[in-house]
Amino acid sequence: MSQEDITSILLPASRVDFYATDTGTAALAQRLTQDWRFARVAIHVEQAGIDAAINHYRESATPELIIIETDDISDGFIAQLNSLSGVCAAGTDAVVIGPKNDVHLYRALVEMGVKDYLVRPVSETDMVKVIAKTLIEKRGISGSRLVAVVGSKGGVGATTVAQVMAWTIADLLKQKTMLMDAAGSAGSIGIAYGLEPATTRVEAVRLGGSGSEDDMKRISQTISEHLSAMICGGDPLLTESPDPDGVELLVNRIMQKYPIVVVDLSGASPMVQKRLLARAAEIVLVTTPMLSALRNSRTLLSELKALKSHLKEVDLIVNMEGMATSEEVPASDIEASLGTKPSAVIRYLPKIFAASETTGKPIGQNNLASKIIDALMPIAAKAAATEYKGDTNKQQNKDLMSIIKKALGK
Repeated sequence: MSQEDITSILLPASRVDFYATDTGTAALAQRLTQDWRFARVAIHVEQAGIDAAINHYRESATPELIIIETDDISDGFIAQLNSLSGVCAAGTDAVVIGPKNDVHLYRALVEMGVKDYLVRPVSETDMVKVIAKTLIEKRGISGSRLVAVVGSKGGVGATTVAQVMAWTIADLLKQKTMLMDAAGSAGSIGIAYGLEPATTRVEAVRLGGSGSEDDMKRISQTISEHLSAMICGGDPLLTESPDPDGVELLVNRIMQKYPIVVVDLSGASPMVQKRLLARAAEIVLVTTPMLSALRNSRTLLSELKALKSHLKEVDLIVNMEGMATSEEVPASDIEASLGTKPSAVIRYLPKIFAASETTGKPIGQNNLASKIIDALMPIAAKAAATEYKGDTNKQQNKDLMSIIKKALGK
């Protein structure tokens, strides 16, 4: 992989610790925390030298990469590096930033196993290259996670679930997330966030295959600090959908920069659905307790099992429970007939879901809205391959309500 390639992708999940003695170096390290390429890299910055690093790692686990800045390049510093290596786990890499270019020092450091030696001041481009090269050699290029949300039939609330799932992963789990509507003009996922389509679906697919990075930025819209959206529209409704190969190229392009991509498949063509469901790390199947929706769910679960060989990546959500109580299939019969236990059951809340069915704009002021988040949180954490430790104190409940009301368009 070329130097240009390694600095234009999302870097693998890892940790980098900086021990910076210079304020400029510390500021550069802090800027990297806002760089999209480092979305999965935990960066810790300490304005201290190698002595602080040695003391810290005597008690704490070491990261994948330690970057040490020093003003002293004498034999005493070499001895300190040996002490540092003695408290680091096997496989930990180090990069040294020093005050001047010294060929003999560079050779000595490389012989010790130091990954590289950089001369202060270090440019951001050089810093990114060194870190990217080290992490990719160590961890490889790990793929982002595609979360596919699909409904058993129209009108079951898959779009609303996709919206809330993406918001939960981004704003509660703090994972950089892209919410993508695969339906084009037939989709309504942007309405909940007050977004107009940034491009047509045909154009988005074309740019996914051959567009520049600026083109991709132009058709993405920012919703919050961690959440972006790709909303397409303007294509004729009575027209052929883009082919699955083109859509997959677009998804691949997006996954180079976003750790989590949540795609709403509810309005996509069957072949696009099949292609992205096969690719997905997590599948959320949304149904209702009504017989017609559950019949489709059983068929889809059977097809997904054939597609994925098992259903470990599939979470079944039973939505709108209580909408027509006397006509609904009982919960015990749902599990028996589908052969799988629902991962979440969401009550029908007219103030939140009725408007969503007709306009695609959820209106959430119901005091039970936080229960939707509670139900979806374990699925969101699983989808994002991260951990969420719940807290039942009142302040967090208040924060959750604030966030869900924003997500539902209060």
